Amino acid sequence: MDTKERENAVPEYKAEIDELARRRQWKRLLTATFVLDILTEESNYGNRIEREIYERTNNVYRPNPNELYPVLRYMESRHFVESQWDSPDKRSKRIYSITDKGRAAVPYMKEQVLDWLVTLRIFTNTIQEQFGNPDKE
Repeated sequence: MDTKERENAVPEYKAEIDELARRRQWKRLLTATFVLDILTEESNYGNRIEREIYERTNNVYRPNPNELYPVLRYMESRHFVESQWDSPDKRSKRIYSITDKGRAAVPYMKEQVLDWLVTLRIFTNTIQEQFGNPDKE
């Protein structure tokens, strides 16, 4: 692939992120975006990532293990993150680290989440208008 073709090529991560959006897997995309954003700061293990998401959302969203670990496995299978046991002989904690591909994807993922929030805001405003706003009564 020459330089011009490389410049015009769509990064692989965009197609994978767009697939989550097309399939309407917004919660999964939101969780994945938080995971990568957290891992840009330092490698971490699942329970700590879960607590960090909870803290960053002002204690509103805490992905349970049935949500978080499938996202981590998905992100690892797509090479956004890599992992290893902190003590291979004991397998106590799996430490996740962001890859170059994951780091490159973070801005695009944040953009997708923010675009989704605009649509969600319009949707919730419409529902409030249809059902009335109890705060105004």
